[in-house]
Amino acid sequence: MRTIDKYILKNHITPYLFGFSIITFIFIMDFLYRYLDLFIGKGINFLVAMEFFILSLGHMFALIIPMSVMPATLMAFGQLAADNEITAMKSSGISLYRIITPVLLASLILTGGLVWFNNYVLPESNHKLLGLMIDIGKMKPTIKIKENVFCKSVKGYTLLIQQKNDKTGAIKGVQIFQLDEEGIPVITIAEKGRMKYIKRKNLLQFELENGEIHKMPNPDDISTYRKTLFEHYTLNIQDSDRDLNRTKRNYRGDREMNIAMMKARIREINKEIDKSLERMHTIALPPIKKTFSRVLPQIFDSTATVVSKPTRGGKLHSPAEIKHRPETILSIKKALGKMENEIRVMEAKKSQISRYKVEIQKKYSIAFSCTIFILIGAPLALLSGKKGVTMAIGFSILLFVIYYIFLIGGEKLADRQYLAPWLAMWLPNILFSTLSIGLIHIVVNETKTINWKKINPLKQWRKKRIKTIL
Repeated sequence: MRTIDKYILKNHITPYLFGFSIITFIFIMDFLYRYLDLFIGKGINFLVAMEFFILSLGHMFALIIPMSVMPATLMAFGQLAADNEITAMKSSGISLYRIITPVLLASLILTGGLVWFNNYVLPESNHKLLGLMIDIGKMKPTIKIKENVFCKSVKGYTLLIQQKNDKTGAIKGVQIFQLDEEGIPVITIAEKGRMKYIKRKNLLQFELENGEIHKMPNPDDISTYRKTLFEHYTLNIQDSDRDLNRTKRNYRGDREMNIAMMKARIREINKEIDKSLERMHTIALPPIKKTFSRVLPQIFDSTATVVSKPTRGGKLHSPAEIKHRPETILSIKKALGKMENEIRVMEAKKSQISRYKVEIQKKYSIAFSCTIFILIGAPLALLSGKKGVTMAIGFSILLFVIYYIFLIGGEKLADRQYLAPWLAMWLPNILFSTLSIGLIHIVVNETKTINWKKINPLKQWRKKRIKTIL
């Protein structure tokens, strides 16, 4: 039996690596599509870009690893079924449960490894990646001046150049709009000149020829307008530092924490909620005592005379009298306002707790999906028959999309406290486990085989179309 187990596992390795490579390639293309413009616009060097990419692999692998399981299972078991090896195993008395046991044990090991990865590697990579993204965001973009296009890369300046030579730095038809130290607009126009960047001084220098400078200190007084002509004029623009300055972040979001950190944070928030409840009690008690001491003084004053009925001349006050006392109404309104603020703070803190609990459950549920996809993929491949492997792989992609939609939707509902965090994150696993049980039951009892041609909507539509034409 050990030989069969090794054989089955061996048949899964190549399809898994193939699926892993294809899905990784798709994620990398998406990464380049989203961040390539950022790297070019900010002038990021190759090493920093590679660091950014490697850190991004953390959250990529958290999805790629479970995503690769189902296509690998479908391809491996589909090939075994196509070669009649499954039939041979069944004729030898080996049940489906025994056939999928080695793959199931391997998926449990993969699940345990992914839980460790999600708890220790992923939070650190997310933390460093977010810090690097913030540092890159603070960088000044590389100045890119195009012909006949306004350039606003330098703060306080707008540049327009009609012609330029990138090799010599020669420029023609120069217009520079700027604000001086007092915020007064200054327009510099020149026929030609030369532009160069002095890196050691972090200076963008324009050597202009045959031009004029226009300035009007008081926009409301045209008599203040000044026009200065020049043959040679040098304009130095002190450019901000475009180098990447690395900083250290101490704050961590929920996706930058491991399970122990999040549990500790939940305990801290619960203590803050208890303090909010104590403050609400302190706020509410004085106006309550003040109001009831006027209505029922015998409760708060041991010397008060107990009167059976409220009287106008007695010590008891009617609710109407209390209601129309301005100081009483004001004190109650102030107390209610403070309590409403405390309630809003408590609701925000409860929402934080829910987000942390969701993230904790997500680390386990996504990892356990490796096992769920094995339980679905194996019977699905066997039910597809010899010619349904391609269709089954497409169906597996659809299943994963549905799984991901349930996961994201459940996370949103749990964050808004409509669903319990554990239920929101485990609901797709519960639904898919139920589906897998049904598929395994069909395979074990050999009740039927899925005919993908009959349920293919495109082929059904074509048949109806042909009948309509005939």
